[in-house]
Amino acid sequence: MNRRRGFTLLEVMVAAGLLAIVGFAIVAFITAFARGAQARARVSDPAIEGSLLVERFRALQPSTRVTLASDDHLAALWLSDRVPSRTVHLSELGWLRFDAKSGDVVLERIEAERFLDDRALESEFASSADFLALRDDVLREGLLVSTILAEGLDDVRFVPPPREKRGETKSELVIELEAERAVARLVLSYTHPEEPLR
Repeated sequence: MNRRRGFTLLEVMVAAGLLAIVGFAIVAFITAFARGAQARARVSDPAIEGSLLVERFRALQPSTRVTLASDDHLAALWLSDRVPSRTVHLSELGWLRFDAKSGDVVLERIEAERFLDDRALESEFASSADFLALRDDVLREGLLVSTILAEGLDDVRFVPPPREKRGETKSELVIELEAERAVARLVLSYTHPEEPLR
């Protein structure tokens, strides 16, 4: 005689217990992962992010010349003198910008390949040009590419250094970074400072 045998009450309770333990482990893992993602998104020390910003910037642009203009959340920089003329060309410009929505500091510039594809794109500017407004024009044309230099910040301000003479450019940029009510202030100084002739 062949009897069908079902699960005993003890076997069902053991299976339910094991299932509960596995379920709790999965929930704990997902919770820990979510907390880690939040911790990575928020930086508690703006000095660390400031140091990363400077190092990443120097790795991308080791030969930056001067700060041409700045306001609270945007700074226009003369990145290099690729066209050896000691005047500012469009291919030599870049902008440091704080994106308040994402908490990121980004370096925006036009890729060098765009100028190889379209030589008419190159323009020359006097040092008195409105370089902050020029960014908006370049953005509208869809030419800017962005590289994140720092992230997870509450506020970043670009403070123009005092100028000795009207219209004089400076070879440094003061940056104030704020995160979690802590503030760090650093100076981005350039290795090859040089002023445009005009």
